[in-house]
Amino acid sequence: MPNLRNVIRDTHRTLESAGIPDARLEAEVMVMDVMRMPRQAIFAEQESQVSPRQEAQLAAIVARRLTREPLAYILNYREFYGVNLLVNPDVLIPRPETETMVEHALFMALMGMESRELVIADIGAGAGAIAVNLAIHLPAARIYASDAYDATLDVAAYNVRMHNVADRVTLLKGDLLEPLPEPVDVIVANLPYLPTARIPTLQPEVQWEPTAALDGGPDGLAHVRRLLAQAAPGFWPEHDRLKPHGVILLEMDPEQVPTARSLAAARFPDAEITVEPDLAGRDRVLVVSLAGGAYGD
Repeated sequence: MPNLRNVIRDTHRTLESAGIPDARLEAEVMVMDVMRMPRQAIFAEQESQVSPRQEAQLAAIVARRLTREPLAYILNYREFYGVNLLVNPDVLIPRPETETMVEHALFMALMGMESRELVIADIGAGAGAIAVNLAIHLPAARIYASDAYDATLDVAAYNVRMHNVADRVTLLKGDLLEPLPEPVDVIVANLPYLPTARIPTLQPEVQWEPTAALDGGPDGLAHVRRLLAQAAPGFWPEHDRLKPHGVILLEMDPEQVPTARSLAAARFPDAEITVEPDLAGRDRVLVVSLAGGAYGD
């Protein structure tokens, strides 16, 4: 039977020869999954033997990956901000750049935690990556997570239960801010922001993801425009969706930031509008802090 070292090497070579991005890392993740080993173990136990059954399982994973099906869909999970989340083709695969939004939301929330219980809305929740992590790190917060699709919300519901935050995360179905039952302190939204024409040009893995979670209209900002409109005072006859001193955090493509900043300034002329960079140093999160600061009275 082959040992771990050789299996990882051969898997890496197979993926690399097929042009799979991050082939070495993916080979290691595949082997970790098949061997049921943590990352450190596959390096510490390089001489461990791989059984024929495990070889067959690995071969099946590699065969699917060679069709350019995303590894996260094959394994049915993706790590995001230190927690594993169920993912399937009904949801967008969480990206590392979205961790920037979690980081900044946590920072802003912790700045205001002493004075009140925070109410946060994760709009376009997808797999629930943002909502689950905010609930884990902000045990005093109440969080609404909304999405427009039942199948997507089913995935989010599983992740909410799996991480034991169902008592503080309420799932809602509806269009953007429409289903929110009360004004919130913070809106976080990773909405579809790819321009429609760009989607067919992206790498094959992206084509497996739900178009509705990718397509942001002709310039990628169609959903951002609608959310900013819905967040503005007086849009809803029954109650505003954002508190007078609330905060909006929007993830987007760095190239969209100048336009989005102008859109936000038009809707909220008294707001402080800033931009947070992602882990690669690129402008990624637009922050709209309404007049009076994030958590002023």
